Amino acid sequence: MSPTPLQIKVNALKRLIKEEKLYQQEVSEQEQYVNHMKSNNADEYELKKQIQVLEESQRMVPEVTRKIQEHKEALKVFLESYKGDEDTAAARELVV
Repeated sequence: MSPTPLQIKVNALKRLIKEEKLYQQEVSEQEQYVNHMKSNNADEYELKKQIQVLEESQRMVPEVTRKIQEHKEALKVFLESYKGDEDTAAARELVV
């Protein structure tokens, strides 16, 4: 049985929320690693590359946050006009 449009929207939003948490965790870990490298006078090239990795992760957090807001709004609009018989409690919990 294929997923319903409601299930697809809910799962996409859950995936983005999980992705955001992973990026935030990655930023935290990378910051610690860069600080450790700085305190140990690591090779400049290696340090520069790790700082680039950190900056890329930092740029992804607001991007994913924006996508979450877009998906929440789309799910909210979908729920307002939804006439199906599926349980919408999980979906409604996500848009709060």
